[in-house]
Amino acid sequence: MSKHTSPSAAARQLVIKTITRIAHVLTDIFKNITVVSMIGLAACAVGYYLFFRWLSYQDYLEFRRHLPALLSVMGFVYAIYRAVPIVEDFWGIKRSRINTAHPVCVYGAVAMWLIFINSFIFAFGFQIEGGVPFHVMLDNFFGRYGNDTPHYIAIARYWYRNTMDDHRLFIVFFPFYSVLIRLMYFVSPSYMFAAYAVSNIFAFGGSVMFYKLAVLIGPENEARLGLKFLLIFPSAFFLFVPLTEGLFLFLSVGVIYYTIKGKYVHVFVYGLLVTLTRSVGMLLIIPAACEAISQVLASYKAAVVNSESSLAARVAQGLSGKDLRKLASLLAFPLGMGIYLLINYTVYGNPTQFMIFQEEHWDQVMYYFWHTITYLTQNLFFEYTNWVIGVSLPGVIAFWLTLALIIYGANKLRPSLTLYAMAYFIFAFGPTWLMSGPRYVMVLFPLAFAAAKFAGIKKGYNRFLTIAYLVMFALYFHEFIRDNFVF
Repeated sequence: MSKHTSPSAAARQLVIKTITRIAHVLTDIFKNITVVSMIGLAACAVGYYLFFRWLSYQDYLEFRRHLPALLSVMGFVYAIYRAVPIVEDFWGIKRSRINTAHPVCVYGAVAMWLIFINSFIFAFGFQIEGGVPFHVMLDNFFGRYGNDTPHYIAIARYWYRNTMDDHRLFIVFFPFYSVLIRLMYFVSPSYMFAAYAVSNIFAFGGSVMFYKLAVLIGPENEARLGLKFLLIFPSAFFLFVPLTEGLFLFLSVGVIYYTIKGKYVHVFVYGLLVTLTRSVGMLLIIPAACEAISQVLASYKAAVVNSESSLAARVAQGLSGKDLRKLASLLAFPLGMGIYLLINYTVYGNPTQFMIFQEEHWDQVMYYFWHTITYLTQNLFFEYTNWVIGVSLPGVIAFWLTLALIIYGANKLRPSLTLYAMAYFIFAFGPTWLMSGPRYVMVLFPLAFAAAKFAGIKKGYNRFLTIAYLVMFALYFHEFIRDNFVF
């Protein structure tokens, strides 16, 4: 009789071990939370709920009208936060400091930020669609004019079709996000709810993956700073709405993380899927190749440094099977693009049909980024106000902010991240008639690393950049929930 553990027993042991580990972690973090702390947290939660419930019943949501209310609630919550340790000292309650750098605390902060941003979406959605089920509110809120979400949902429902209506144009949207929507729909009340769930799940997963990458390649304090600047980037709210940003962030960071870790199977899977999510996913081959070649060269040099064989023999000796598989994993990127081109050919008989529709319907072709900033700047003075506020001004700010961070990080970040950021910048700001520049660059995660480097110089720099990001975030998010030409 075999002494090996059965698969079912091994699975049970894994589950028990995982639950035990989580319990120990949570106990280690929260064992120092006192009754006073719990009362303070409960008071903040009640105030938080009452505020957003009140907000959902307002006749019209406007930033200028409701900013005093938001600031007053935030100020009162901050007062509770400051009062808790004083009350504990007054009553003689002792506790040690909670390790806020623990990954569970970091991930908990990400979850709280996710809930906070979504609360504004819920409040506004129910304010305009009161008395309807949650999934109906999502349908009405995210199905507004100018939003690409309905296009992804149409692909999830009907796939690509060469018809006479607008559905034939949807080939310009890559398929993987819609595939996930279709899968999530089997456990969701509607397609919109499925899309919303997919985006938020991967937004959280992408944030976790970013933090893991940041800890892997840099100090922990910079990792936390980078995560903060990733999530408060002026257009970061797009991570939590039914679009591809959350999914793309998860996959793109995963490509770099697993390349550095040397897990080539993971690189292949993530690389294949990221190129089926957005066209710029193909650019991930640049940092992946940079990291992979660096590792292969290091392995080769270590193997042949003392060899006296011929050049061909030294190459064969230095390149192990693992090195070859690592390089072969890079084939995932052209394979993913090839699958997408094959879909174009199968449906339309032309592998580049998406480029034709992109030019004919959206007036977009690849051009120079300096041309883009020229017409965006000109539009500040010639377009009508709502377009300037929603498209032109955010586009100009996103352009110069991105370029400034790339310049600053050029000699401070890993070369693979710098090269990726430069290539992404060219392609993100290259299309003519660009309307979604801020949304495109928010998933360019090397920017968060550069911001963390800058903020780590002095506390004043950290405060300045944090306040600037949050102000721009609030203003841009306000225009988004008002449906003011924010694409």
